[in-house]
Formats: sequence, C-alpha cells, structure tokens
Amino acid sequence: MNIEYLTEARYKDFIDFCKKHRNELDDSFLYDEDLADFQADEENPTYIVLDENSRIIAAVSLLQDSYYKRGKKGRFRIFHSVEPNIEIYEQMLHSIKSHTKDIEDIFVFIHEDNIVVRDIFHSMQFDIERYSYFLAREALDVTVPDLPDDFYFGTFTFNKDEEDYLYVRNAGFATLKGSETPRTLEEIKGMENDEEYLEGGIFLLYHGEKPVGIVRSSKDVHNNEDVLDIGPLALIPEYQGKGLGRQLLRKALEFGKSKGLPKAVLCVNADNEQAVHLYTKEGFEKEESLVCYHYTL
Repeated sequence: MNIEYLTEARYKDFIDFCKKHRNELDDSFLYDEDLADFQADEENPTYIVLDENSRIIAAVSLLQDSYYKRGKKGRFRIFHSVEPNIEIYEQMLHSIKSHTKDIEDIFVFIHEDNIVVRDIFHSMQFDIERYSYFLAREALDVTVPDLPDDFYFGTFTFNKDEEDYLYVRNAGFATLKGSETPRTLEEIKGMENDEEYLEGGIFLLYHGEKPVGIVRSSKDVHNNEDVLDIGPLALIPEYQGKGLGRQLLRKALEFGKSKGLPKAVLCVNADNEQAVHLYTKEGFEKEESLVCYHYTL
C-alpha cells in the first residue's frame, strides 16, 4: 500500500474512482461537472492510496477555495477508502493536514447509517457538528403564493440585483451553522455561470423597497430525472417566523412547474427546525440524513 499526491497522469483514474463510489458518499462536489475540469492544486490538495498493483483503493481531496478559507475551513470533496481501514484513513488525514496552514477546521459529511465509517471518524477525533437532511417532493399540486399587502416578488436580474441578494443571504444565514461565512459580490455575480443555472429562477422578496427574502431555483438530476433544486432560501432575521418563507418556497415550486420541473429537491440544516417543519408541511419528505463531522486542526 502506497499513498501519493495526485498527479496529472492519474487524473482519469481518480475521477473514475470518484464516479464509481459517489453513490456511497456525500456527492455534493462529485457531479460530472465538478470533476470535468478537476485539478489537484492549492485549493484542491488530493492524495490517492494504491495497492500492490497500483490501483486506487482510497482517495482524499480537500476543497479549500476562497469561500471556505474566509471561514477558516476546508471541506472534503472525497475522503473514502474501499476497505474501511482506520490506518488508511489516518494516513490520508496525515497527508492532507500538510496543506491546511490557512484554515482551522476541516469537515466531511457521512451518511447517518454508515456506522462503520462513522466509528472510524470518531476514533480519529472527529466530532459531530450537525446533521443535514436531503428532502424531495414528488409532482404534487402547487399552491399559488399569497403575499401580505406591501410585499412583492421581483425576478433577480444580473448587473442590477446582486447587492440586494447579497444583503439578504448574508443577514439570513449569519448564525446558521455551516452557512455563516458571508458570500461576496463577485460570488453572487458568478451564479450566472453555474452549470445548473436556470434563467429567471432567482427571486427576491421586497417589503416596500426593502429586500427581505431570496430564493434560488436551479436544475438538478435526482434518480436519473431532471428536478428543481431549491436553495438558498433566506429571510433577514426580523422577517423570519411570519409565514414568508412558505411564500418564497411556493414561488420556487410555481416556477419549477412552469419549466416542466414539478419534482423538487433541497437540503436543509437539521438544526433549522422551523425550515424542516415548513418543508415537510409543503410536501417534502426526507430521503437522506447526513452527519457533518469536523476536525479541529
């Protein structure tokens, strides 16, 4: 068994390994479009573990782009061994730690029912930070949004509404674990270039002239079927708990139906009990539960 830094000569093997095992893992950054232009570099330090025949049997890749670094964090794109062997995991962790001088914490999501691997991470001194749910909604009827007086929706327009979107997103998520790192204006402008971007699918909620809520709708694939992916959905703190989140959600679902995407998916922080309650009331059901483990460097 040998561990080595990923070189260009093994990129295809690494990508094939990711694709082969992504259904067993949190695949948030293992989609085809994420891997298409993948390079092992300062933002993506990556190691592979090889058997005696030079075949990849484990891999670790840490995502530490500018967004994560602002929060002094890194997130594992993949941290997986075909054989659940703690020695392999410890080797990979030791190797990746040499690339973490600018961050203080690293984290990974593991399926809640993967007890064997969860025990390994506990043994390596990873602690549970939070739980995250993946929810899905079948093609059900959509209730038309019904806003109070003086509230209205605006369709997000690039080169016009970025500051309003940024204000609501950062204020709404300022204390939400895992999303508390502020986004930047440049990152909001970049949404137009995302693979999953749907034109006309981002909405702002205004109270008079004040931006108070946002919801983003994009295209995704779930169970080999095109679906609507909803998120983020946010309200500034003083407008939370007033039923406005429900109206934002319905606006997104209404948009999805108009685009031929009546089925929808989303992820929610399990600690956000109010949001979990809202989504289940609106027809979403829990399909997966992931545990977020973090390791303090």
